[in-house]
Amino acid sequence: MELRRSDLCLVLENLVEDQNISAILRTAEAFGAGQVCIIRDGKKPQLSKGVSSGASKWLNIKHYKSTKPCFTALKKQGYKLIGALVDPKSKVLWDKKYTGKIAVVVGNEPHGLSEIAQKLVDENIYLPMYGLTESLNVSVAAGIFLYEVIRQKEV
Repeated sequence: MELRRSDLCLVLENLVEDQNISAILRTAEAFGAGQVCIIRDGKKPQLSKGVSSGASKWLNIKHYKSTKPCFTALKKQGYKLIGALVDPKSKVLWDKKYTGKIAVVVGNEPHGLSEIAQKLVDENIYLPMYGLTESLNVSVAAGIFLYEVIRQKEV
């Protein structure tokens, strides 16, 4: 637990697939995220222990029913919110410098970040795609975003 990064949070906004949430929690735990916020207006996710490898028991997970209260709480804690957005007009992931407390926000599988999330984050960041596929699976994208933030903080 001493390796937890109190300066790193991952926010999952209205993810649909519980399997993706499970995979993301495993990645967040492996990278030492200090906090994970799950925004979901329905029931809590049914985590797959096989996929998550029980990571949820080592994570500080907070549940919210809507985006605004989650973002407000994180901003009060001093986090800068970075939205993962499929928009080539946004700043590219590795062209940004990540310092201080960072909360990476990923949106749901079919639609990405909600309009309210896009407006409330401090900055939207883009992960460029060079092939014909428009986007990655949300669990893979979340892992790449977490890795880049941590990589920069460790340099």
